[in-house]
Amino acid sequence: MTRFALTHLTDEVLSRNLPVVDLREQDASAVVLAHVAEFDARKLYLPQAYPSMHAYCVDVMHRTEEVADKLIRVARTAYKFPAIFPALAEGRLHHAAVIMLASRLTPANADELIAAATHQSKSKIARLLAQRFPRPDIAAQVTPLSARKQQPSPGTVGAPFELESPQTVQ
Repeated sequence: MTRFALTHLTDEVLSRNLPVVDLREQDASAVVLAHVAEFDARKLYLPQAYPSMHAYCVDVMHRTEEVADKLIRVARTAYKFPAIFPALAEGRLHHAAVIMLASRLTPANADELIAAATHQSKSKIARLLAQRFPRPDIAAQVTPLSARKQQPSPGTVGAPFELESPQTVQ
């Protein structure tokens, strides 16, 4: 029997274990992110002949390009705002939440935004950000056609042309 074959577990044991192992995975993920953040900050990929943290994640950590991008974005954001690490480790924030919050976090609002995003779905975080950081309305600008200069270039469709007078046409 392997540790991945769980058919022998009762429903109760499986129900009790799932949240525990999920939290362990989130904690381990936060530890990986802390390592990635510090490795990146020290640029330790350079002495190993990698041009970027992204290349290191893909070639050494065997992450896909997309996963490497997200991993680095979350790690860099958490490095700037260290309160993110325990929030990830405790399962209060998910990686997508950190990516969504990243552009709006400041030292003045980080704790408040992290608290507001705690245990929220992506759609709820999107609403939260829209409420707290509304985009300005785009001013409607309508220019009447009569105000525009209507001088089509020669040869264009709809360009005025002159007919030869009937006397010259033979």
